[in-house]
Amino acid sequence: MEGQLTNFLYRNPQLYDEVYANSHHVDVQLCERAFDRYLGGMPTTLLDVGCGTGEDVAHFAAQGVDAVGVDLQPQMLERAAAKFPGARFVEADIRSLDLGRSFEAIISFGYAIANLHSDLDIAAALHSMAAHAKTSALLLLEALAFQPDTPLSLPSQFTIDTPGLRATAQARYEVDPGSRILHRRRSWRDESGVTTAEDFARFRMLSPEELELLLAAAGFELLELHDREFPDGESLSSSVMVATSRYTGTP
Repeated sequence: MEGQLTNFLYRNPQLYDEVYANSHHVDVQLCERAFDRYLGGMPTTLLDVGCGTGEDVAHFAAQGVDAVGVDLQPQMLERAAAKFPGARFVEADIRSLDLGRSFEAIISFGYAIANLHSDLDIAAALHSMAAHAKTSALLLLEALAFQPDTPLSLPSQFTIDTPGLRATAQARYEVDPGSRILHRRRSWRDESGVTTAEDFARFRMLSPEELELLLAAAGFELLELHDREFPDGESLSSSVMVATSRYTGTP
């Protein structure tokens, strides 16, 4: 199991929705803030890279946006399609995505880019996004911030509270500063304290400087970089950052 992604919530996407219900609202607020600031309003077309169970896609589709969601997890996409039958979802690897069209806005939340561990894979994903970006398209990309002098600040407690299952998980994190890989382990326990599932995941962290260079190499001009939870703050106070960039087509 060591080194291999195992995610209890990916295997049970209805529980994923329960645990990450508030994340969707933050995603939407950050997007609408950026759209107003840099596009003057809603885009007409939007690509969601790492769309999960489709909440963000459905939200923007309901606003009249031609929105498409892409993810690599088939069970998550099955859940998305069942919840939102009128929306379009595609199973694909973001490093080799080819939808044959371009978009005015591209968004990527939920650690999608962090699941790629090498510079080559991250570059491939960003170039794939660039290939789907119209000139001057906006990209909102969430990434894990590598800041050696700043304490790690990520969720440690997770709760499931449904009629069928009540469980909690304690996450344990360990960072390898050489590779900038974050290891996360979660043990899910039911109400009686019995362990029902174990998670293991690895995420690539990026310094703000690395992220800006990788974006530039794919043709994106960084407009702003901010903390996910405090978008108007002057510094990164947590370990999650959101980069807003514009596609210029000039690496």
